Amino acid sequence: MEGNRRLEVLERQLCGAQLAEAPELIDDAALSAICPKQLQALLVHDNPELRSAVFEFLKDDIFKPNHYLSLMEFRELTLQRLQRFVAADFGGRGFDVRDYMNDPRRFMAGLECLSFCDYSMAIKAGVHFTLCGGTICKLGTAKHHNALLPKLNTLELPGCFGMTELGHGSNVMGIETTAVYDAPRGEFVITTPSNEASKYWIGGSGQHGKICAVFAQLTVGGVWQGPHVFMVRIRDDSGRLMPGVRIKDHGPKMGLNGVDNGQIWFDSVRVPRDAMLDRYASVDAAGTYSSPIPTVSARFGTMVGGLTTGRILIGQGAVTACMIATTIALRYASQRPQFGDKLIGDYLTHQRRLLPGLATTYALQLGMKQLKVAAFDAAKPDAKLVHVLSSGLKAAATWNRVEVLQQCRECCGGMGFLAANKIGPMKTDMDVDVTFEGDNTVMMQQVARALLDDPATARLNAPGSWDRVALAGTPHVSAGQLHSLLQAHERSLLCQLRDAMASASSGKGGKGAAAAAAAFEENLDLVVQLGWAHVDARCMGYMLDEARAAPGGAAAGVSVLAQLYGATRIEARLARYLQVGLLNGADAAALRLAVNKACRQLGSGGPAAPALKLCDAFGIPEHLLAAPIAKNWREMGQTL
Repeated sequence: MEGNRRLEVLERQLCGAQLAEAPELIDDAALSAICPKQLQALLVHDNPELRSAVFEFLKDDIFKPNHYLSLMEFRELTLQRLQRFVAADFGGRGFDVRDYMNDPRRFMAGLECLSFCDYSMAIKAGVHFTLCGGTICKLGTAKHHNALLPKLNTLELPGCFGMTELGHGSNVMGIETTAVYDAPRGEFVITTPSNEASKYWIGGSGQHGKICAVFAQLTVGGVWQGPHVFMVRIRDDSGRLMPGVRIKDHGPKMGLNGVDNGQIWFDSVRVPRDAMLDRYASVDAAGTYSSPIPTVSARFGTMVGGLTTGRILIGQGAVTACMIATTIALRYASQRPQFGDKLIGDYLTHQRRLLPGLATTYALQLGMKQLKVAAFDAAKPDAKLVHVLSSGLKAAATWNRVEVLQQCRECCGGMGFLAANKIGPMKTDMDVDVTFEGDNTVMMQQVARALLDDPATARLNAPGSWDRVALAGTPHVSAGQLHSLLQAHERSLLCQLRDAMASASSGKGGKGAAAAAAAFEENLDLVVQLGWAHVDARCMGYMLDEARAAPGGAAAGVSVLAQLYGATRIEARLARYLQVGLLNGADAAALRLAVNKACRQLGSGGPAAPALKLCDAFGIPEHLLAAPIAKNWREMGQTL
């Protein structure tokens, strides 16, 4: 039943089935009536009391930015901040790792708030609670939950996540760390067989970690059973390394220096039989392996499925950074004159650099909202849909963050380079998000692969002349037209790739699957474009859905943002739209004018510009903006 519903949704998405249009012609009066509170409720609709409590908690002086710390001082501060967090009582109920399973919305909301303050703290918390704690929750059983989770809740047992190896990042199935069961002693022997097999970039291991969820290739009775997870103590209660464990601190990094990353080797480290997380597979005392999941590949897929929550948090953190940066940059632009009395925010060039990022931030936030609904609110989540959305949105959100933060930094001039104005430190701290929790290029390939493997795509026809949307000569480029174009673009890429793979597999010699796989690799540039196209079309659809359902104080803002989002996503890939005949030169000219019009509508007016109300809707407390230029740039340096 779920599969049929997914096919219907995908077919509707790709074939451009039209629903009732969102309001298209938005006048200045409607934009001036934007209500930030209504928009905020639309953007973030879960756990408002907890979010408010965490934001209030983050007013404490310990959470104020300090850019003068040494590496070791920053690490110590990050640990102290996290200790404060775990000790806090948010409305009578503190943060609990068991909510990873029991109340995932609350779990996510608590951790999301930390990204507004400091990314090192957010990532250290994410590694400890989501990757280590979440793995125990999802893959462990009662004995693991009872013994370990209370100690994770208090930070008595700081946790790490040992998946990545020096020689294996994205290829988790190929990890080389081994776990061999010694039946006479009832123990697993964890071994690092080569330097390439050492666990690498392990957050929290360099200094503070005491236990690690270690992914290792399991062998029982001489039979390989694939990757499994083992809880291994790496330091004792006093912080000394356990016997057979070697750790090298990675030291200073490009950013995120509050997190103590390290490299770990295991020299025949023995752990008890109960150290294996055994929800989906177990080894009895006699050395008999059993699992309800019959194949290695299926077991592996189940075990790594828990990474979705971490992937969502990374994507959400990137969107949060864009909220902060665009708010700072647009506030500064609304009050900073240059070349006379004209504000820099009133120049079209400035608007074109900042406002598409604002529109994309809204689109991705609404995408993240729908992803959370699919992952956490459905009675029986559609695992394939969640995988596609989490992979695509993580990649799109983090790549977008790179672009948005750079534009915001440049548009603030030298002020954007000043650490006190927050954008610069966010850029360096967060640059890792494009490669951790899944390399973005690989994530987009997974999106494309899922689309190509879906039976619904076999019935699709490539776009033809009837799919061309004439933008030229119309009085107004509508969001509905732009959505249709985004859908047709996705379909054109999907059909081109599908046909290339089908042609290769049915060619001379009947090479079949191997030839299709080779064709996939020969077209990896289009594969990544397909992943992007799917995210673009989905997010545009979500924006239109929200605009149709939104109250009057929110609908106008979302509608204009949807027009700007759709137009700029097409403009960024204009060459392909022209190449496949979805647009012509006159349409491209009309598209440019549509972008300019939306930018003018949103960005003009100085402190009264509608864009500022759209930023207010993010609900960022003033103490977490923490950028002097977001308040009054004229006072910079007055207090020494």
